[in-house]
Amino acid sequence: MRTRGLIRSATPPPSRDLWPRLRARLREADDRVTLDLPAFTWQWKLAVAGAVALPLLLPEPLRFLSAAGLL
Repeated sequence: MRTRGLIRSATPPPSRDLWPRLRARLREADDRVTLDLPAFTWQWKLAVAGAVALPLLLPEPLRFLSAAGLL
């Protein structure tokens, strides 16, 4: 058996397959498809604020991230 076949047989199928649903929405839509994005929660706001503030607060953010093991 090939490697892909082994991997596919070892992993269970996804619980929600979005491709058929998206294809159905594209077929029934005239020229616009709306995609529902997840809510912009406080965790996302905190992550964005940290990403924006990091270069402003640190003189060399890349050196800090590499020293911290994050890069």
